[in-house]
Amino acid sequence: MRLKATWLCAVAATVIAGSVASAQEQKATPAAVVQQGYDALFNQMYQQPANLDVSFKFAHAAVERGDYEAAIGALERMLFFNPDLPRVKLELGVLYFKLASYEIARGYLLDAIKGGNVPDEIRGQVMAYLSEIDRRLSKHEYSVFMQGGMRYQTNANIGPNSLQVRALGQDAILDPRFGRKPDWNAFQSITAAYAYKLNMRGDAIETTFLGYNSRQFTQSQFNLGLLEGTIGHRVGIGQNASFKYYAIGDKVWLGDYSYFSALGGGLSARSALGDNGLIEGYVETRHRKFTDSTYYPTAGTQTGDLTTAAITTDFRFGPVHWTTRGGYDVNKAVADYNSYKRYSIDMAFPVEFVVPVFGQPHQFVVAPTIGYSRSNYDAPNFIVDPTLARREDEYRYGAILDAQIAGNVGVRTQVLYTKIDSNLPNYRTNNLSASLGPTVRF
Repeated sequence: MRLKATWLCAVAATVIAGSVASAQEQKATPAAVVQQGYDALFNQMYQQPANLDVSFKFAHAAVERGDYEAAIGALERMLFFNPDLPRVKLELGVLYFKLASYEIARGYLLDAIKGGNVPDEIRGQVMAYLSEIDRRLSKHEYSVFMQGGMRYQTNANIGPNSLQVRALGQDAILDPRFGRKPDWNAFQSITAAYAYKLNMRGDAIETTFLGYNSRQFTQSQFNLGLLEGTIGHRVGIGQNASFKYYAIGDKVWLGDYSYFSALGGGLSARSALGDNGLIEGYVETRHRKFTDSTYYPTAGTQTGDLTTAAITTDFRFGPVHWTTRGGYDVNKAVADYNSYKRYSIDMAFPVEFVVPVFGQPHQFVVAPTIGYSRSNYDAPNFIVDPTLARREDEYRYGAILDAQIAGNVGVRTQVLYTKIDSNLPNYRTNNLSASLGPTVRF
């Protein structure tokens, strides 16, 4: 009996062990399968060091895993067997660029375009990377975008859609002089940024500047001038992330009178998302001081603090490119009926393409845009309706077309339709605007 029991236990143990092994084989994870394939390629590459196809496949697999050093080793072995491989040199330059070894990357990239058998595609990619390396190694980095032109708006004064409005809680008829009015304007804008780099880690002193001016043809009370400047310190975290703290200053004129000035500060954090894009979040606060004027005698009631929190993204997946901004604003004014909370989301989908014009390639970018905001005001405005606080939804639809004329000179066309739905007829508006003008980039 003891012998029979021992034999049965041995059989059971064998069956169980076989079952476990079988289950483990059946439940092999996708990650394990990928690892096995990677290891097989690695072994095959060392067994056949002169097989360039195998080495290239292994390098590609290593890049997908983020193992750039292994990919570099495989590609450099390929050059040992055949030094005349421009595409391999380009790949090596790109990998060293991703590792922030810019001088080594430059050497491989320059080697990639030596000789007369270099495809135009490779030469174009190399020149783009060399330009970016020069930018990153320079102590100074700047960008400037300028545009001038003409804009037409169907509702330049943001007048309500109907002359029937609310006043002191009663229905009233608005004076036609304050109804919606179309108008043209001439405008000029400039956006500039400058960074003085403190080290290769990413630390820098950064400044930005925004300027805008528009002159209405008939509605001069809406002539607009705007200046904004920031200065701050960016602190690098590794190679792909950073944060910045900065000061903000604003000055705005409306109707050729001082409208408001503001001082404040902000904190932002930015990170790359691999090779697919960038994400940045920021929080800013400003104290805005509004000034009464002939056109806007009650502007001072808007004086107070505006705090904004937002997240922006810029993604690319192959040919697909889109940008987003999601924000939340809290405005605290001296008059409660001018205080509000606002949620907003905006998206753009830039599409880049090249069109030959008179035998020369010209860069074009078209970007459909869409946006939405919801604003909730803290208290009723007794002048409009003492029992109803303002609530409104704003919808934005548009498109931008940038066309290169020559070098850094181009022309931009923008169309934007804005619709505001409000619980108070005084604020229900829509406006279609179209602008056209030359651009210059540095």
